[in-house]
Amino acid sequence: MRIRSIILGLAVLIFAILLLKGCGSEEESIAPPKRVIVHKVPEALKARVWSTSGTAKDVLETILSFRVGGMIISLPADVGEKMQTGDLVAELDPTDFQLEMREAKASLQDILAELRNAKLDYDRKKKLVQQDVISQSEYDLAASYLDSMKAKADAQRERIAIAERNLSYTRLYVPEPGTISSVPAEVHTNVAIGEPVATLNSRGLLEMEVGVPDRLIAMVTLGQKVTIRFDVFRGTKLKGTVKEVGVRSNETSTFPVTVSIDTKDKRIRSGMVGEVTFNFKQAVSGENVVVPSAAIAGLPNGKQYVWVVDTKNDTLQRRIVKTLLTERGGIIVTTGLKPGELVVTRGVHSVQEGQHVRPVEQ
Repeated sequence: MRIRSIILGLAVLIFAILLLKGCGSEEESIAPPKRVIVHKVPEALKARVWSTSGTAKDVLETILSFRVGGMIISLPADVGEKMQTGDLVAELDPTDFQLEMREAKASLQDILAELRNAKLDYDRKKKLVQQDVISQSEYDLAASYLDSMKAKADAQRERIAIAERNLSYTRLYVPEPGTISSVPAEVHTNVAIGEPVATLNSRGLLEMEVGVPDRLIAMVTLGQKVTIRFDVFRGTKLKGTVKEVGVRSNETSTFPVTVSIDTKDKRIRSGMVGEVTFNFKQAVSGENVVVPSAAIAGLPNGKQYVWVVDTKNDTLQRRIVKTLLTERGGIIVTTGLKPGELVVTRGVHSVQEGQHVRPVEQ
């Protein structure tokens, strides 16, 4: 009887221990909320216009530099000076290049003298070998030496041509009409090959580069028409066309957009500050919103969805959405989202319906 009581007590103790362990496992199995990066849906895009500032510049901007290095002895080009094709921009000290060319020409004269002697020796041995006075090997040796001197003379002529070109490169000329916008070099300073000496802005078409934020970049398209006003001519309204749209944001978290200025007004010059206005009235309508492209995921049936955070209990809900202009920087969502909602932007393929999360706004 006593043994039975002991066994029964041990069974009760073991059952209690297992029960306690089971409760602990259940508590441990509850995973902590997953940290997710979210984006707050901005206000709906109404039909509107948006403006930003930029600086006009010539379409063709040429950095002028020397093809050889040396010390600048003359720099007649000044900032703001209008120059024509062939005008002198700067000149290097030509002394070393002149000496190199003279030495190359002197060497050629020595080689030509040897070439003449080799030709006379060849002609003489050609007759002697025909008369069986000398061996064929002596004749072959004279012929080989003559060919060698001819090749040496040709190579030296190439060196002279190179020396002449290098000498001509000591003078830097304007390749086409334009205006000097900057002159970073100075007289009596040494410059290396390709080091900027002056910048030439060729008169012609003008353009502007502006920064467009990610919430709007999806609505900017190539060929889109814009209007431009310059601060000094506020009464003049110019037309422009989107020429390039950047695919990567810069340091200011905006996307670079280049706009061609459609004008022949000579008052508008490179360096003038102006305002570019984008008209999105035709680009969007209704209650459209823009979200980062990383928030959009796709289903096998072709539909698209986003993960929306239910802020009441911090759980995820999959929401089917309709989009348009799935391009640079962001995606326009036409239906399925409301301003102020939080959508997941990172790890959209590693979460699931109803999952508890800890949202961190981007």
